[in-house]
Amino acid sequence: MTIPQTNYVLDNQGQKAFVQIPVKDWENFVNEFKKMETMLLLKEKLKNAFKEMKQIQKGEKQGTTLHDFLYEL
Repeated sequence: MTIPQTNYVLDNQGQKAFVQIPVKDWENFVNEFKKMETMLLLKEKLKNAFKEMKQIQKGEKQGTTLHDFLYEL
């Protein structure tokens, strides 16, 4: 992803207050952001699943049989 051309809107003191970018670049940014957000959520779920798997292997937590899992669906 390339950095889009930006225009800055300055406040009364001459400080950058807002950024303007082309709509197409904004839409691309939002789509990429949503993809990353989804990937981070999946990463967190996988991390928790592996942690739970270790607890089951150590006998610290009760596992679920495939039958019970499918029955819940």
